[in-house]
Amino acid sequence: MTSVEEAVREIMLAVSAGRFVVVLGEMEVVYEGRSLSWLGKGERLVIIKQDKSVLVHRPTGYEPVNWQPSGSHIEAWTEDGKLIIVSTRTSPPEMLKITITRIIHLFTHELRDEAIFQMHAREEDMKQAIIANPSLIEDGFRVVESERKVRGGYIDILGVDREGRMVVIEIKRESVGVGDVDQLVRYSAQIEEEFGSKPRQIIIAPMITSKAARKARILGVEFRQLSPRRAQEIIRKRKGLDRFLSEEG
Repeated sequence: MTSVEEAVREIMLAVSAGRFVVVLGEMEVVYEGRSLSWLGKGERLVIIKQDKSVLVHRPTGYEPVNWQPSGSHIEAWTEDGKLIIVSTRTSPPEMLKITITRIIHLFTHELRDEAIFQMHAREEDMKQAIIANPSLIEDGFRVVESERKVRGGYIDILGVDREGRMVVIEIKRESVGVGDVDQLVRYSAQIEEEFGSKPRQIIIAPMITSKAARKARILGVEFRQLSPRRAQEIIRKRKGLDRFLSEEG
Protein backbone atom coordinates (compact mmCIF):
# COMPACT_ATOMS: atom_id res chain seq x y z
CA MET A 1 0.00 0.00 0.00
CA THR A 2 1.31 3.47 -0.93
CA SER A 3 2.21 5.65 2.08
CA VAL A 4 0.87 9.21 2.30
CA GLU A 5 4.36 10.67 1.83
CA GLU A 6 5.00 8.50 -1.23
CA ALA A 7 1.60 9.47 -2.64
CA VAL A 8 2.36 13.20 -2.31
CA ARG A 9 5.68 12.79 -4.05
CA GLU A 10 4.24 10.64 -6.86
CA ILE A 11 1.27 12.95 -7.46
CA MET A 12 3.34 16.12 -7.62
CA LEU A 13 5.89 14.52 -9.94
CA ALA A 14 3.10 13.32 -12.21
CA VAL A 15 1.34 16.71 -12.26
CA SER A 16 4.56 18.57 -13.07
CA ALA A 17 5.36 16.06 -15.83
CA GLY A 18 1.85 16.22 -17.30
CA ARG A 19 0.92 12.64 -16.49
CA PHE A 20 -2.51 11.15 -15.79
CA VAL A 21 -3.26 10.48 -12.08
CA VAL A 22 -5.84 8.12 -10.58
CA VAL A 23 -6.43 7.89 -6.83
CA LEU A 24 -8.93 5.45 -5.36
CA GLY A 25 -9.60 5.96 -1.68
CA GLU A 26 -11.76 7.04 1.22
CA MET A 27 -12.17 10.80 1.22
CA GLU A 28 -14.06 13.98 2.04
CA VAL A 29 -14.52 16.78 -0.50
CA VAL A 30 -15.05 20.52 0.01
CA TYR A 31 -15.73 23.04 -2.75
CA GLU A 32 -15.68 26.84 -2.40
CA GLY A 33 -16.36 29.20 -5.28
CA ARG A 34 -19.55 29.87 -7.21
CA SER A 35 -21.27 27.92 -4.42
CA LEU A 36 -20.24 26.06 -1.27
CA SER A 37 -20.51 22.30 -0.93
CA TRP A 38 -19.26 19.60 1.40
CA LEU A 39 -19.31 15.85 0.73
CA GLY A 40 -18.80 13.58 3.72
CA LYS A 41 -16.54 10.56 3.94
CA GLY A 42 -16.89 7.82 1.35
CA GLU A 43 -14.91 5.69 -1.08
CA ARG A 44 -14.45 7.54 -4.37
CA LEU A 45 -12.28 7.95 -7.44
CA VAL A 46 -10.15 11.04 -8.09
CA ILE A 47 -8.86 11.67 -11.61
CA ILE A 48 -6.29 14.36 -12.44
CA LYS A 49 -5.98 14.59 -16.20
CA GLN A 50 -2.94 15.66 -18.15
CA ASP A 51 -4.43 19.11 -18.73
CA LYS A 52 -4.82 19.47 -14.92
CA SER A 53 -8.58 19.10 -14.90
CA VAL A 54 -9.81 17.28 -11.79
CA LEU A 55 -12.81 15.00 -11.38
CA VAL A 56 -14.24 13.25 -8.32
CA HIS A 57 -16.50 10.27 -9.04
CA ARG A 58 -18.80 8.37 -6.69
CA PRO A 59 -19.35 4.60 -7.11
CA THR A 60 -22.39 5.14 -9.37
CA GLY A 61 -23.34 7.56 -12.13
CA TYR A 62 -21.33 8.77 -15.10
CA GLU A 63 -21.02 12.42 -14.06
CA PRO A 64 -18.47 13.63 -11.48
CA VAL A 65 -19.85 14.83 -8.16
CA ASN A 66 -17.15 17.54 -8.08
CA TRP A 67 -14.80 18.82 -10.75
CA GLN A 68 -12.39 21.54 -11.77
CA PRO A 69 -11.65 22.49 -15.41
CA SER A 70 -8.34 22.26 -17.23
CA GLY A 71 -5.54 24.61 -16.28
CA SER A 72 -6.20 24.47 -12.55
CA HIS A 73 -3.33 24.80 -10.06
CA ILE A 74 -2.83 21.56 -8.16
CA GLU A 75 -1.00 20.97 -4.87
CA ALA A 76 -0.69 17.90 -2.64
CA TRP A 77 0.62 17.55 0.92
CA THR A 78 0.20 15.54 4.13
CA GLU A 79 -1.79 16.73 7.12
CA ASP A 80 -2.31 14.64 10.27
CA GLY A 81 -1.53 11.47 8.35
CA LYS A 82 -4.00 12.32 5.56
CA LEU A 83 -3.38 13.02 1.88
CA ILE A 84 -4.60 16.48 0.87
CA ILE A 85 -5.13 17.38 -2.79
CA VAL A 86 -6.18 20.96 -3.57
CA SER A 87 -7.14 22.33 -6.98
CA THR A 88 -7.52 26.13 -7.26
CA ARG A 89 -8.42 28.71 -9.89
CA THR A 90 -8.17 32.49 -9.76
CA SER A 91 -10.70 33.47 -12.42
CA PRO A 92 -13.25 32.81 -11.12
CA PRO A 93 -11.84 32.13 -7.63
CA GLU A 94 -12.53 28.46 -6.84
CA MET A 95 -11.06 25.81 -4.59
CA LEU A 96 -11.62 22.06 -4.53
CA LYS A 97 -10.10 20.36 -1.48
CA ILE A 98 -9.96 16.56 -1.31
CA THR A 99 -8.97 15.00 2.02
CA ILE A 100 -8.08 11.34 1.57
CA THR A 101 -8.06 9.38 4.81
CA ARG A 102 -7.26 6.00 3.24
CA ILE A 103 -5.48 5.30 -0.05
CA ILE A 104 -6.74 2.16 -1.78
CA HIS A 105 -4.87 2.58 -5.04
CA LEU A 106 -2.68 5.19 -6.72
CA PHE A 107 -1.74 5.11 -10.38
CA THR A 108 0.04 7.58 -12.69
CA HIS A 109 0.79 7.27 -16.38
CA GLU A 110 1.38 9.38 -19.48
CA LEU A 111 -1.49 8.57 -21.81
CA ARG A 112 -1.18 9.08 -25.56
CA ASP A 113 -4.32 9.74 -27.60
CA GLU A 114 -4.15 11.60 -30.91
CA ALA A 115 -7.16 9.99 -32.58
CA ILE A 116 -9.83 12.17 -34.20
CA PHE A 117 -13.29 11.72 -32.69
CA GLN A 118 -15.91 10.87 -35.28
CA MET A 119 -19.63 10.43 -34.70
CA HIS A 120 -21.92 8.89 -37.26
CA ALA A 121 -24.87 11.27 -37.31
CA ARG A 122 -28.14 9.92 -38.67
CA GLU A 123 -31.22 11.72 -39.88
CA GLU A 124 -33.18 8.72 -38.61
CA ASP A 125 -32.15 9.59 -35.02
CA MET A 126 -33.41 13.14 -35.53
CA LYS A 127 -36.71 11.87 -36.92
CA GLN A 128 -37.21 9.44 -34.02
CA ALA A 129 -36.44 12.22 -31.52
CA ILE A 130 -39.19 14.38 -33.05
CA ILE A 131 -41.65 11.47 -33.04
CA ALA A 132 -40.81 10.81 -29.36
CA ASN A 133 -41.00 14.51 -28.46
CA PRO A 134 -43.14 16.47 -30.97
CA SER A 135 -42.79 19.67 -28.91
CA LEU A 136 -39.30 19.96 -30.42
CA ILE A 137 -41.16 21.46 -33.36
CA GLU A 138 -43.58 23.52 -31.25
CA ASP A 139 -46.23 23.09 -28.57
CA GLY A 140 -49.31 21.38 -29.93
CA PHE A 141 -47.57 19.79 -32.90
CA ARG A 142 -48.69 16.22 -33.67
CA VAL A 143 -47.02 13.68 -35.94
CA VAL A 144 -49.43 12.10 -38.44
CA GLU A 145 -47.12 10.09 -40.67
CA SER A 146 -43.43 9.52 -41.36
CA GLU A 147 -41.73 8.63 -44.65
CA ARG A 148 -44.75 9.57 -46.78
CA LYS A 149 -43.99 8.79 -50.41
CA VAL A 150 -44.24 11.62 -52.94
CA ARG A 151 -42.93 12.08 -56.46
CA GLY A 152 -39.16 12.14 -56.31
CA GLY A 153 -38.74 11.00 -52.71
CA TYR A 154 -40.23 10.79 -49.22
CA ILE A 155 -41.49 13.39 -46.75
CA ASP A 156 -39.67 12.80 -43.48
CA ILE A 157 -42.58 13.81 -41.24
CA LEU A 158 -46.12 14.92 -42.03
CA GLY A 159 -48.00 16.45 -39.12
CA VAL A 160 -50.51 19.03 -37.96
CA ASP A 161 -50.07 22.06 -35.72
CA ARG A 162 -52.33 23.17 -32.88
CA GLU A 163 -54.56 25.03 -35.35
CA GLY A 164 -55.07 21.88 -37.40
CA ARG A 165 -52.94 23.10 -40.30
CA MET A 166 -50.88 20.46 -42.09
CA VAL A 167 -47.09 20.65 -41.64
CA VAL A 168 -44.46 19.18 -43.96
CA ILE A 169 -41.09 18.58 -42.27
CA GLU A 170 -37.75 17.91 -43.94
CA ILE A 171 -34.79 16.76 -41.80
CA LYS A 172 -31.11 17.29 -42.59
CA ARG A 173 -28.22 16.09 -40.45
CA GLU A 174 -25.88 18.75 -41.84
CA SER A 175 -26.18 22.43 -42.72
CA VAL A 176 -29.22 23.31 -44.84
CA GLY A 177 -28.41 24.57 -48.34
CA VAL A 178 -30.52 26.22 -51.02
CA GLY A 179 -31.20 22.86 -52.69
CA ASP A 180 -32.66 21.49 -49.46
CA VAL A 181 -35.11 24.40 -49.27
CA ASP A 182 -36.14 23.79 -52.90
CA GLN A 183 -36.69 20.09 -52.13
CA LEU A 184 -39.04 20.88 -49.24
CA VAL A 185 -41.01 23.35 -51.35
CA ARG A 186 -41.46 20.70 -54.09
CA TYR A 187 -42.72 18.14 -51.58
CA SER A 188 -45.06 20.71 -49.99
CA ALA A 189 -46.54 21.56 -53.39
CA GLN A 190 -47.53 17.92 -53.83
CA ILE A 191 -49.25 17.87 -50.44
CA GLU A 192 -51.11 21.08 -51.36
CA GLU A 193 -52.15 19.49 -54.66
CA GLU A 194 -53.39 16.36 -52.87
CA PHE A 195 -55.27 18.00 -49.97
CA GLY A 196 -56.24 21.35 -51.48
CA SER A 197 -54.66 23.58 -48.84
CA LYS A 198 -51.15 24.98 -48.49
CA PRO A 199 -49.21 23.30 -45.65
CA ARG A 200 -46.63 24.91 -43.39
CA GLN A 201 -43.06 24.04 -44.37
CA ILE A 202 -40.43 23.39 -41.68
CA ILE A 203 -36.86 22.27 -42.19
CA ILE A 204 -34.90 20.74 -39.27
CA ALA A 205 -31.10 20.77 -39.12
CA PRO A 206 -28.12 21.76 -36.94
CA MET A 207 -27.69 24.99 -38.94
CA ILE A 208 -28.65 26.79 -42.15
CA THR A 209 -26.49 28.73 -44.61
CA SER A 210 -27.15 32.44 -45.06
CA LYS A 211 -28.24 31.95 -48.70
CA ALA A 212 -30.61 29.15 -47.72
CA ALA A 213 -32.02 31.26 -44.87
CA ARG A 214 -32.77 34.13 -47.28
CA LYS A 215 -34.50 31.82 -49.73
CA ALA A 216 -36.43 30.14 -46.91
CA ARG A 217 -37.82 33.50 -45.77
CA ILE A 218 -38.93 34.33 -49.31
CA LEU A 219 -40.64 30.95 -49.80
CA GLY A 220 -42.20 30.80 -46.33
CA VAL A 221 -40.05 27.94 -45.08
CA GLU A 222 -39.47 27.85 -41.31
CA PHE A 223 -36.25 26.63 -39.70
CA ARG A 224 -35.88 24.70 -36.44
CA GLN A 225 -32.47 23.86 -35.02
CA LEU A 226 -31.77 20.31 -33.88
CA SER A 227 -28.40 18.53 -33.82
CA PRO A 228 -27.92 14.75 -34.18
CA ARG A 229 -26.21 14.72 -30.77
CA ARG A 230 -29.22 16.36 -29.10
CA ALA A 231 -31.50 13.90 -30.90
CA GLN A 232 -29.50 10.95 -29.58
CA GLU A 233 -29.74 12.32 -26.03
CA ILE A 234 -33.54 12.56 -26.36
CA ILE A 235 -33.75 8.99 -27.67
CA ARG A 236 -31.57 7.64 -24.83
CA LYS A 237 -33.71 9.40 -22.21
CA ARG A 238 -36.86 8.08 -23.83
CA LYS A 239 -35.55 4.52 -23.84
CA GLY A 240 -34.63 4.87 -20.17
CA LEU A 241 -38.16 6.08 -19.36
CA ASP A 242 -39.73 3.22 -21.32
CA ARG A 243 -37.62 0.67 -19.40
CA PHE A 244 -38.63 2.28 -16.11
CA LEU A 245 -42.35 2.21 -16.99
CA SER A 246 -42.15 -1.42 -18.11
CA GLU A 247 -40.43 -2.41 -14.86
CA GLU A 248 -43.03 -0.49 -12.83
CA GLY A 249 -45.82 -2.18 -14.76
